[in-house]
Amino acid sequence: MPLMTQIRNNLTKAFAIFAAFFIVYIVLDWGMDITGRKHNQGSADVVGMVNDTKINYREFSELLRQQTENIRKQSGNEVDEETERQIRTQVWNGLVQQALVEQELERLGITVTDSEIRDILLGPNPPEMVASQFRDSTGVFNRAAYDRAVADPQNRSAWIQLEDQIRRQRRIEKLQSALFAAIRVSEGELRQRFADKTVTADAEYVLFDPNRFFPDSAIQVADADIQKHYNENQEDFKVRAARKLKYVFFSLAPLAADSAAVLAEMNRNVEQAKSGSDFTELAKTYSEVPVNDTVYVKHGELSKVKETAVFAAKKGQIIGPLQDFDGYHLIKIIDERKGKTEFVRASHILLNLVSGPDSVAKIQKAKDLLKKAKSGANFSQLARENSEDFGSKVQDGDLGWTGKGGWVKPFEDAAWKANVGDIVGPIRSQFGWHIIKVTGRESRELKLVAMTMRVKASSQSADAAYQRAQDFAVLAKDEGFEKSAELSSYQVRETPEFTKSGFVPGIGINDAVQNFAFEKKLNTISEPVNVSGGIAVFKVSAVREEGVRPLEDVKMIVRSQVVRSKKLQKIRDQVDAFYKTLGPTSDLMAAAQSLQNVTAQKTGSFKATDAPAGAGRDYAFIGTSFSLNAGQISKPFEGSRGYYIIKLLSKTPFDSVQFTNERASLRDQILQEKRNRVFSEWINALREKATIEDHRDKFYR
Repeated sequence: MPLMTQIRNNLTKAFAIFAAFFIVYIVLDWGMDITGRKHNQGSADVVGMVNDTKINYREFSELLRQQTENIRKQSGNEVDEETERQIRTQVWNGLVQQALVEQELERLGITVTDSEIRDILLGPNPPEMVASQFRDSTGVFNRAAYDRAVADPQNRSAWIQLEDQIRRQRRIEKLQSALFAAIRVSEGELRQRFADKTVTADAEYVLFDPNRFFPDSAIQVADADIQKHYNENQEDFKVRAARKLKYVFFSLAPLAADSAAVLAEMNRNVEQAKSGSDFTELAKTYSEVPVNDTVYVKHGELSKVKETAVFAAKKGQIIGPLQDFDGYHLIKIIDERKGKTEFVRASHILLNLVSGPDSVAKIQKAKDLLKKAKSGANFSQLARENSEDFGSKVQDGDLGWTGKGGWVKPFEDAAWKANVGDIVGPIRSQFGWHIIKVTGRESRELKLVAMTMRVKASSQSADAAYQRAQDFAVLAKDEGFEKSAELSSYQVRETPEFTKSGFVPGIGINDAVQNFAFEKKLNTISEPVNVSGGIAVFKVSAVREEGVRPLEDVKMIVRSQVVRSKKLQKIRDQVDAFYKTLGPTSDLMAAAQSLQNVTAQKTGSFKATDAPAGAGRDYAFIGTSFSLNAGQISKPFEGSRGYYIIKLLSKTPFDSVQFTNERASLRDQILQEKRNRVFSEWINALREKATIEDHRDKFYR
């Protein structure tokens, strides 16, 4: 029945919208049997375990395929290996979270009875995702048509699917209610959020920076002072568990043979085009980048390699294969036309500005080079040998094409006034003295068809790299990591210390590397692991468990804090003495002029979410400022840079009318933030306690 088919098709969308707080449950809508309840398969195809829940390869790979296909359709490009690895990580994390939530639903005994489902479907207000299919053009719900659809035996399978969806929805609603039951947004929070984004203040302040009064050398610090400060501030020195890894990286960058294979394929396409095959159809068939044969391109819209080649070609000509940063290209000029924008191409010789007597010699050298160039000397050679612009000298001084505004004004004025072939100069800009040769001027636009083939590591190259990594891992476990690397002339790299946050310095976000680092003991050596751009073998080189860092590790930090504290104590009397000279209406800036080593400054207008001039994101400073009334002077208080005294010059009033208008949306915003935070903390806590086994490396390289 078409109507019920439409209902079924709308279920996924409706459920996904509802489950915004539980993004992981989107997977459920795709009908995947991730928990293995339908298929209790053996461990041979188990990608991972979350406590006692299996994540099976079939479901994982199907979900991976769907996600990859979605991204390919959205981008119009094939998914490269790095993107695919990222998708695998996202799918894995989603399935782990889904399994954890399912387990919590079971543990908490959250169920939905058949009676509840009947009440939802047959009650006076059916779910909107269903009821909307039975509304007429005026929005009136046709109850009779709805009841007939419920009773129709042909719709039995559709209603079973609908019941299953609603059962899942209600379980999530109940879990959501339990998680978010205690979340409230107070009137004070609403008013503070509104004030933070709308109320502005303008202040002036005096800063007593202790570092301007005393050098560190003037402060005596005893070991007992350091020990006392350390003992009293243990919370400041608590650290999360951290690791360091040494590793050897095996690149999966394409080899010369891989490049040669792509070049050979491109040459075969050239031969087909020369034999009469339609180039546009060839490009649409073989190009790895979507072909657009309707757009005209101007100078500056292509890479320099492509631009130089195509604008030197004629209509109907096929250029290439061209090797560029993104692979090999064949390009055919389909059409050309005169555009509205003119472009100029120029080369130059640059001599940097110098000061003093040497400047005269530099100007004379520029004049000599101009004379040589105008006398017929090879300009490219002069640029290679004399130009001090190292970016362009390797290109024989060529700066490429540009339109108006592309160069600094003195250079542009000279180049645009010259004719093609003219050599002008010396022209002075902020970069130095230029000798300029104009090599082109035109406004042509070209319509192109381009075939692109990327150069990627072949399966043979990848297999060879993986085999080298495996051989090294075996040798490292027998002979030692560093020794084996030295014997094989491999470079050993080491990460900085990192915590269990998902990101590994030098590697990026990689669950497999994170899991290895925090699950294995010191000096453990890994099997080969897929990382961005290649394969790596790791060794746990340092382990720091969660706790308070020993005093010997933080002694210099503690000492600097003690020094600061003692400096602040020394200047407090001066701060208080100055404050006593101030009256309620004193001119703070004028009063500070008699003081030495202090900073007196105005902030200008700022909001609570801004960084006031000179103070930065100092919450003590910002909070004190907004606690004052206009004209009021604060008591001395300690900020991040020292002691402050603030005078509030003005503060915009709280707009009660605007607040009333925005109150509901602010409440929704804060409530959503709190719910997201609660859910994130809840799921992270579940993940920390869970036993998670990741076997993806058995299925994917």
